[in-house]
Amino acid sequence: MAANLRLKDKLQREANETPQEFMKRMLSTKSAISTSSSFAERQQLAVGHTTSFRETGTGSIGKVFEQPGTPWAFKVLLIDRSDKIWNNYVMHLKIQDSFDRVGSAVVQVEIPRVAWYASKTSEFWASNLELFPETSTFPRMPREVFCMERILPLPAPIRESLIDLFCPDNKKHLAKVDRANKDCLIRVLLGRRRYGSSRPGGSMFFSLRNYKLHVDQVEALQLDTAEYAVGMADALATIHWHTRIDGMDIEFVLEAHPMTSTPSVVCCPCRISKSWRPEPVPLRRLHTHHRTSRSAS
Repeated sequence: MAANLRLKDKLQREANETPQEFMKRMLSTKSAISTSSSFAERQQLAVGHTTSFRETGTGSIGKVFEQPGTPWAFKVLLIDRSDKIWNNYVMHLKIQDSFDRVGSAVVQVEIPRVAWYASKTSEFWASNLELFPETSTFPRMPREVFCMERILPLPAPIRESLIDLFCPDNKKHLAKVDRANKDCLIRVLLGRRRYGSSRPGGSMFFSLRNYKLHVDQVEALQLDTAEYAVGMADALATIHWHTRIDGMDIEFVLEAHPMTSTPSVVCCPCRISKSWRPEPVPLRRLHTHHRTSRSAS
């Protein structure tokens, strides 16, 4: 009886939540969220069937596709620079290896697992080419591609709350019925506040694909910025000192973790340019900087 009353009280509180309160609860890495959605239904219906590939996003060097019924994402080369996507694949593998080596006790940020890389002459295209869409801007033909785990999109309640909170009023209805917004990923930007076209009403467009959640929005939602920041900093430190690569184009996004159903931060290697060997800073230089800062104050 007491348990039923507690559950009823909890459900009542949740029903009376404001959009801000709902998002604070849903985007906490300590809460569970429901992944039952049209996405999950599509995935379940597609299991055991050969399904066509569907575009879920476009980057600077490639388009990303899903194949419903599988847990994979396929990054297909968009430009005539096969060295770019090969480099992306190799750097992703290096980061993945570093995260594995240092362990989750050090890095609590996820990274999509890489499965394989294929060239335009690979047998992958013999059986899959006709399953890709044909468009005037992206003709159907064999290209370089690599396969990795798909980052799961966030469910409908979070999408609708994002639209209610941050989409201009005259675009809210269209944003809620736009099928592309089902591929919702939140890109966390803790070092930038909204300005220019990213401010409310500053742009004619609103998309939840790779949606940029700026630090002023994180603060407005009263999310735990320190928790996000520590995870992202640990990941960047590992990439810098252990992987030893240029991580300037690393992105961090939120997903609904497929095993725990809790929101988790995911590290996305994007256009990492090169490996490098960080030079240790001499201890003497650190002492000099410390004394200068103290005397200046």
